[in-house]
Amino acid sequence: MKRGRETAGGYPAAGSSQAERPVGARPPRKEAVDAATAVAARRVKDEQEILRLTTEGPANVDSKDFCGAFAALGIDNSWDHGDFKKGFKISITKMSDELLEFDMEGIDPPLANAFRRILIAEVPTVAISRVTIFQNTGVIHDENLAHRLGLVPIKFEPDNLEWKSADADFTDGDSVMFELHKSCPQGQSGLSIYSRDLIWKPLSEAQLSEYKDDPPRPVEPDILLAKLKPGQEIECECYCEKGIGKDHAKWSPVCTAFYRLMPEIRLQRDIVGQDAEDLKNCCPKNVFDIEDLPQGGKKAIVANARACSTCRECLESFPGEEKGLLLGKRKSHYIFSIESVGQIPAPALFERALLKFKEKCQTAKEVLSRRRQEGNVMQD
Repeated sequence: MKRGRETAGGYPAAGSSQAERPVGARPPRKEAVDAATAVAARRVKDEQEILRLTTEGPANVDSKDFCGAFAALGIDNSWDHGDFKKGFKISITKMSDELLEFDMEGIDPPLANAFRRILIAEVPTVAISRVTIFQNTGVIHDENLAHRLGLVPIKFEPDNLEWKSADADFTDGDSVMFELHKSCPQGQSGLSIYSRDLIWKPLSEAQLSEYKDDPPRPVEPDILLAKLKPGQEIECECYCEKGIGKDHAKWSPVCTAFYRLMPEIRLQRDIVGQDAEDLKNCCPKNVFDIEDLPQGGKKAIVANARACSTCRECLESFPGEEKGLLLGKRKSHYIFSIESVGQIPAPALFERALLKFKEKCQTAKEVLSRRRQEGNVMQD
């Protein structure tokens, strides 16, 4: 007689009918079914939230997006705006003009990555875009010199400039200009040219009066541009305009903008005695510590999960999996780091990226609304 498909616990698998149960077998009690369903629901929830790391590599890396993926367990997997608002949170952990670190919780990977890409490619800055070279008798070719000049970060508020069209001339409304004129006199061993040698030249009286108290300048004065020997000379004009990193990396406002997932470390069983010492000593990031037990002895505890780099030494140098150590990452908890190049402070970059993100969301809503209206018109 054909047997029905069964789960590991001996219960009929999802989709099997009562008729498939072997003759004489009693149906499982409701309490047992409810208990098994609750266990399965907890396991599903845990796999949706935690990316597990094993000695063989990461497991359950994906999250199920389909709203009815777990309907058989009574779990509603649909996205809810109210739940998102309650679960979403941003916590700033470190802040300075150069660096901003914060936790972003309750958000999906595509949205977190979109925010990162906006920081890299869509927050505007000001950079040198055209170099007119009148004299260059140094060893650096004109193209290389122009490229080096273009990568010098310029401290200037991009909102002060208008967007310049590709075929338009540079004006005082959409650009600023620097001059560089240095020569190495005879009898001198050599001359180094630095970014501080770029001298701002106003394009109009209006620019002079508006920016004289806080003129455009390189972010760092000691960036080496070229070296000259006696008798050599460089003279050029550098025009700056507003742009974004999507067009060229010189307009990207960040050195790095990256995130990592928050580590999740659980000791499902007590690790005591010498095993606790071995676990503590094998971790290069000092994630684990020792706690003295009231009745004597010692037990391992997770002291600083945030410091974990998930190098998996606790699984490879120490039999962590056998001892009940669960190593993973929270799939919806991101540790962001924004390191500014210097044109715009890191906290301001965070705000401007959020505003750009908001603009993109608004554009998407408008496009969807317009297409919905067009679809209704076609149906009518």
